[in-house]
Amino acid sequence: MTKEHFKALILESASEMGKEIFFDLDELSLYAVQRAAHLSTITNEPGFDEAVRAERDAVALKAGISATNAADAADQRIIGVIHGALRIGALALI
Repeated sequence: MTKEHFKALILESASEMGKEIFFDLDELSLYAVQRAAHLSTITNEPGFDEAVRAERDAVALKAGISATNAADAADQRIIGVIHGALRIGALALI
């Protein structure tokens, strides 16, 4: 996963949900790529799925998105995109 690919995924998802982005997408994308690179080092370890969720929540928090059950549908969708991008990005790097 590249920084540009992550940015495109977030922008597309936000646009489809009619959600404005109020965070620095370049900074968030770089952070997400770094977290995916970290995850790539533990893909075969027990707890990988939990680590992906923790990194997803960290990326969402950096974006100012609540990763709780109370998050609105648009935030939940963006959180899902973050989760998928981190997981796929980590697995692609191994």
